[in-house]
Amino acid sequence: MFGFFSKKKVEVCAPIKGRIMDIIEVQDEVFASKMMGDGFAVEPESDYITSPCDGRVVLIAGTKHAVAIEKEGVQLLIHIGLDTVELKGKGFTAYVKEGDDVKKGDKLISFDADYIKSQGKPLTTMLVITNMDEKVKSVEKTLKGEEIVMTIEVK
Repeated sequence: MFGFFSKKKVEVCAPIKGRIMDIIEVQDEVFASKMMGDGFAVEPESDYITSPCDGRVVLIAGTKHAVAIEKEGVQLLIHIGLDTVELKGKGFTAYVKEGDDVKKGDKLISFDADYIKSQGKPLTTMLVITNMDEKVKSVEKTLKGEEIVMTIEVK
């Protein structure tokens, strides 16, 4: 009615088990400078990506190194590793396609960590809000390993 009763929030979990860090700590200027958007990163301890929230798959990169989920209009890009686009999809398996509805925890992509590391690519996995300006009012991060890592207030 007046806007303050209907605050929409998107709660985001880590898409992979591992050490969570702020996006500004990523050893890649594009991510660390928030050029693509705000978010967080994970140093993976497993070899598969799960959905960080309920939503819809709006992108699967042709090289399967990235997937985007949309919830309440907010787009969350999960990018596996640094410079992994150069692997042209080798070492990645997608379990979803664009347009699929997913639930938090659904398996999205698996990857061959040993192969990716053998190619000299770091496995740091980023989760970035790619449409900050259009859809995000505020972002609150909890980077201490709790289930909810980031809460986004939607405009």
